[in-house]
Amino acid sequence: MSGDDFRAAVREIFRDTAGRLGQAGTREQARALAGEHVTVWAEQQARAGRELPSPRTLDALARAVLDEQFGLGPLQPYIDDPDVENIDINGPRQVLVTLRDGRRMAGRPVAGSDSELMEMVRTWGIREGQTPREFSAARPVLHAALNDAGVRLAAVMSVTPQVHVSIRCHRLVDITLDELCDPAYGTASPELAHFLACAVRARKNVIVTGGVDAGKTTLLRALTAALDPGERIATLETEYELYLHLLPARHRDVVPFEARQPNSEGAGQVTLHDLIPAALRLNPRRIILGEVRDTEIRPMLEAMNSGQEGSMCTLHANSADEVFGRILMLAQRGQLAMPPAVIHLEVGMARPFVVHIRKDPATHQRYVSEVIEVLPPGDGDRPDRNRVFSPGPDGRAVPDHSLSPAALDALIAAGFSPAVLGARP
Repeated sequence: MSGDDFRAAVREIFRDTAGRLGQAGTREQARALAGEHVTVWAEQQARAGRELPSPRTLDALARAVLDEQFGLGPLQPYIDDPDVENIDINGPRQVLVTLRDGRRMAGRPVAGSDSELMEMVRTWGIREGQTPREFSAARPVLHAALNDAGVRLAAVMSVTPQVHVSIRCHRLVDITLDELCDPAYGTASPELAHFLACAVRARKNVIVTGGVDAGKTTLLRALTAALDPGERIATLETEYELYLHLLPARHRDVVPFEARQPNSEGAGQVTLHDLIPAALRLNPRRIILGEVRDTEIRPMLEAMNSGQEGSMCTLHANSADEVFGRILMLAQRGQLAMPPAVIHLEVGMARPFVVHIRKDPATHQRYVSEVIEVLPPGDGDRPDRNRVFSPGPDGRAVPDHSLSPAALDALIAAGFSPAVLGARP
């Protein structure tokens, strides 16, 4: 059976079973029902004089029908593969899959036409997210977290010749700093992990910086694993990616906020900027912002400076030192009527640690390259900085300088061993 014939058969069987499969509740409960419908379809094929598919093909059809109801259809085998990190789709016929080791391979076509692919994406946006997200010519850009699968979807149409889709599979959801020290990941040294864990426990604000796909979100999850499990946390994200609320053994008291898009009439939008005041009224000990994009920078700095010490966020930047320029750019993009000197003062008064993570282009490993301690401005307008860890010969962070006395005392009270910073590359 060709790929096109297989997809056509799946669509036909699914149309005949969709209502009953949905009523079954779970995938496991619907498994027998899907098998029965595939058997009926095969008997119809035989009566029509067509070739009867092999038992292996019939099993594959049953799985594919279940994937249509309970997953992402033809993409579900990639979602289930732990080695797959990203799936990029350029129109219905071209699928490119990026593996954990950096290899990029061609996948099977997922649709017979652009309109079919568009309909698939539209269904996922409506069915799989916490709130329905429209995908149409009126709203040609879609961003969504798909239920509890640890999957982030981005798609565009109308503004490109074909439908383009990118899917990020978050594989390291329940992860700790110690686990990131494992050679399989190589993200941090044990000394650096000890420092970062103590910084979190000492309620130091943290900004994780890095480029696209550098591992910022994974590192932020690992940092939160150092928190006391009973500490009340508010997470704010455009689309869920942290998933701390799905880890009750690690985080028992989480209020997870997700921004909401406007409807087709332009009403009902709720932005991250709107959500931060709402989060503050729910008494969190910490606010964790998945990503600062523009206007969120002001309320995030206010949270860091006004009782939510130990708050954390991620931010795109090419180095730790670039964070100050990036914050100014984001403030300008968010149309904040504040002079640069005032913004720098707020950053300095928050005294965050900036932790920069990179992705090795050769090995595709993510690793922390530097950590700076931000201090209030001294002689100039920009915040002072203390380079605690700097890139070593291989680019990975090694101790460079001690902490400010106040920060060192706070970390020692949280269990930090100052000997960690005594070594030199």
